[in-house]
Amino acid sequence: MGDVKRIHVVTGGKYHDFDLARLRVLELMAEDERIRASCSMDYDGLPDLDGYAGLVLYTCDLMPTDAQAEAMDDFVRGGGRILALHAVNAHLEFTDGPEIVTSDVRIPGLVMSTAEDVSPLFMNLLGSRFVTHLAAQEIRIHVEDADHPVTRGLQDFTIVDEPYVATPLGELRTLLSACYKGPTPGYVTGEITDDPPRPQLYVKDHGKGGVLYSPLGHACGKYDMRPLMAEAPVVRGPWDDSNYLEIVKRGIGWLADASK
Repeated sequence: MGDVKRIHVVTGGKYHDFDLARLRVLELMAEDERIRASCSMDYDGLPDLDGYAGLVLYTCDLMPTDAQAEAMDDFVRGGGRILALHAVNAHLEFTDGPEIVTSDVRIPGLVMSTAEDVSPLFMNLLGSRFVTHLAAQEIRIHVEDADHPVTRGLQDFTIVDEPYVATPLGELRTLLSACYKGPTPGYVTGEITDDPPRPQLYVKDHGKGGVLYSPLGHACGKYDMRPLMAEAPVVRGPWDDSNYLEIVKRGIGWLADASK
């Protein structure tokens, strides 16, 4: 069975179209005959990772327990790999009012990120902690490092998505980057005034394994913003974008190439 690569997919949480992301990831996995996939909607569904090559994580406001974080940390240290996408490093709380309405979304207070407080081990494993994001817009993506198998041969491209701002944790190898600044509606962060190159895809080595993370990947279905919004505009984001899907496909291949 050494030619079969088992990969588990976790997709779930809040405010995103997890069904679309799960579907796209599984479609891309189906193109690789080595892969046998399993899925869960939270970290409680994590299998015994012995014998697995990798994990794909697409979540928001969903943190593992300490034991689950330790299991994933041990998995990567032992040679496993993780492909982490979009809001997986985000845990959100609201300030104590006043109520705010932004883009027709009614929120009880400003949004603040507390992921590092809730699961510091998991944030350290992922290599960054979500802080805030600008409104969805066109982002120019620059290929920072074309020597990695996930980015080899890629050209700079433009994509429409949420520009994320995050705090880096540990040594990261940035593969894709972008520069942006501006307001962060609904967040305690207010205006982002600096615009250094921000990682849009990076690799973090961890023991014998590693983590590949991209903040790109927002999608939202009609009912995914409840209870903050009864019906939301449907946003498929980059999940129909060929450049983004190519990156995710290559990321999945990188998981399957793990020696574990």
